[in-house]
Amino acid sequence: MRRRTQFTRRKLLAAGLGLITVPAHADGPVANPDKISQADAQYQPTPKGMFSCAVCTFFIKPKSCKVVDGEVSPTGWCKLFDMVD
Repeated sequence: MRRRTQFTRRKLLAAGLGLITVPAHADGPVANPDKISQADAQYQPTPKGMFSCAVCTFFIKPKSCKVVDGEVSPTGWCKLFDMVD
């Protein structure tokens, strides 16, 4: 059986703080082990209604996220979406 990891907002914020850069090697960028995959975040490249990555607290311009690994579109959305206060 595969054990499912529970992500809480507190854990995601703690993991995301200070981890804005992704280390790179000669072979190209390396996946950040402190971020979750786009599949686990249920990332989609299209918005969900009026909610999109561009207005999420985790989004880093131009195409990055504090908690989701890989390139993230400003018009995308995932289940970790958190509206800017």
